[in-house]
Amino acid sequence: MDSVQQQDLKKLLVDHLNFNPASDLHIKKLSGGAIQENWAISGQSNDSKCEIVLRKNAATVVEASSDRQQEYELLDRLYELNIHVPQPLFFAKKDNFLNSDFFIMDKITGIAEGHKLVRLNNAELQTKILQDIGQQLANIHKIESDPQLEKIIQKPSKEHYLQNLIDDSLLQLDKLKRHRPVLEFALSWMQHNQPEIDDLVLIHGDFRTGNIMIDQDHVSGILDWEFTHWGDRREDIGWFTAKCWRFGQNQNIAGGIGAYKDLMQAYAQISDVYIPEFELKFWHVLSHVRWAIIAMQQSNRNVNNDLPSLELALTEFMLPQLEKNILDILGDKE
Repeated sequence: MDSVQQQDLKKLLVDHLNFNPASDLHIKKLSGGAIQENWAISGQSNDSKCEIVLRKNAATVVEASSDRQQEYELLDRLYELNIHVPQPLFFAKKDNFLNSDFFIMDKITGIAEGHKLVRLNNAELQTKILQDIGQQLANIHKIESDPQLEKIIQKPSKEHYLQNLIDDSLLQLDKLKRHRPVLEFALSWMQHNQPEIDDLVLIHGDFRTGNIMIDQDHVSGILDWEFTHWGDRREDIGWFTAKCWRFGQNQNIAGGIGAYKDLMQAYAQISDVYIPEFELKFWHVLSHVRWAIIAMQQSNRNVNNDLPSLELALTEFMLPQLEKNILDILGDKE
């Protein structure tokens, strides 16, 4: 943000959030958030310190993500339902000093960086963290549809859910105009190996190490709800346990943090549902196909950006490993 934008932001905080900073604001762009931009804002107001986060659209978007207004409204509803999310505070439409839809939320304490969480080297601590993650995911999946949620995210028919997932992946791959035989083979395999599904539940859509804030031994917040939709619970569980989100700790199937049984036993305590690991093959294939497509979309975003991004450009180099993971899963080597 430039100096003029910072002054406009300061005025907004005074006018709409009753925050009157006694000193200059400290504003820092946060790492991660490759699909959206997150800015940490802090300042001293009288005797208290204010720490908030501003979340705005990136210069270019990934097609499957929601807009900021939908994400803000969803956060507001989830906060009411006592899900561990940052409290949303303010939303602004695009016609503003940032020329972008954005919202402001409380900042949550803790760490979310995957490469740190998978290297705690404390088995007891990692198990406690993983158990809380399992319980928090079960709480999300227990949320029932209501008129308020339906206005934000409409619940689809269960009958066409899986086919729509496959068709959407095919469409996104076609739009990229890339010839990726492994991804095409994987999608063909998915088409002919569709599993039975349960009733649709609320799916976070990007539930993984890196989007879960941990404070000491518990979950302090769950971030980045831009891909939320209704789906089979295995979609979230498969994404969290997929090899591509273990940050190199492949022996720890549950998010690179620990054992799958610890995650699912804690999940089952809340949900009364235990998903055996052998049921995740389809969902692990889907996870790697989906991440490979997003990686290519991110690379394209870098080309289309006015300001080149090394982070976006490097996502292209993930593709060979993602495709190898797919072949390992299909060959039952994973």
